[in-house]
Amino acid sequence: MSEILHISQLHKRFGKNHVLRGLDLSLEQGKVHGLLGKNGEGKTTLIRIIMGVIPADAGTIQVNGRTIRYSDASYKTDIGYIPEDPFFYENLKIGEFLAYNALFYPSWDARKAGAYLDRFSLNPKASISTLSRGTKLKLGLVTALSANPSLLILDDPTSGLDVPTRQDFLKDIIRELADGGTTVLFSTHLVHELERIVDRVHILKAGRIVVSDDYEHLKTQTGQAGLEAVFMAYVA
Repeated sequence: MSEILHISQLHKRFGKNHVLRGLDLSLEQGKVHGLLGKNGEGKTTLIRIIMGVIPADAGTIQVNGRTIRYSDASYKTDIGYIPEDPFFYENLKIGEFLAYNALFYPSWDARKAGAYLDRFSLNPKASISTLSRGTKLKLGLVTALSANPSLLILDDPTSGLDVPTRQDFLKDIIRELADGGTTVLFSTHLVHELERIVDRVHILKAGRIVVSDDYEHLKTQTGQAGLEAVFMAYVA
């Protein structure tokens, strides 16, 4: 199985706080990867570095075998990114916002965008400024998924969604993507929500990845029945 993302010896400091300490991470293509760690361990920092939002102090990142740099934006067309609090142009309507994003993604699928709008009951003529936080997160999902990314990065995106949409997203959409060849990196503090969908588990502790393994193998190794118990076995 080929790697879609490879990170080696990544370091990041904020003043005296050494957040990432020689972090190594590899993501296999077409799998759902769970990125787990307690609050403050550096999950969001890692994702922001991958997305070019902030620079690393040291280390290398490769996407599809290509080494990327902080100033390089071209690789981002292959990555979908949904943060916990997505940014939107509040003065635009939903349809206008999607049309604007389509300009930046060669693989944009307008039919898929329309299908997801229907699935999430989003009106293309609705103004973004009138949307609730949960509805904006749905729009973020539509935007990311319609670009047909080879890698989808999710930074705790489900906390603002209603229960039916969250279950639909976890049970169906994520598995649909992985089964279709999309690699998913899902970072969340709601560990139990990954139970039904995760293939590989990566546990971040003290600035390093301390565990990277198939979930089923981890359960066998630790003698634990559920993901939350497996997680606690390594971070307690």
